[in-house]
Amino acid sequence: MVVVRLIVIQKTLIEHADKLCQVKAVLEEVIFSQQRTFWNGAGRKFLRDIQEGSTEAAEMGW
Repeated sequence: MVVVRLIVIQKTLIEHADKLCQVKAVLEEVIFSQQRTFWNGAGRKFLRDIQEGSTEAAEMGW
């Protein structure tokens, strides 16, 4: 009886670990996507500032 419970618990833990790995992968993709969006936006602002003659980019050390 103890062996059966141990096997069930072990199987449950493995299933939860697999689900956690899937969640981690999704979260990493979301974070990467948000970072990419931020940096793309920052780059566009930098180029727009240069085109408009703004000194903000230079003041920020770009």
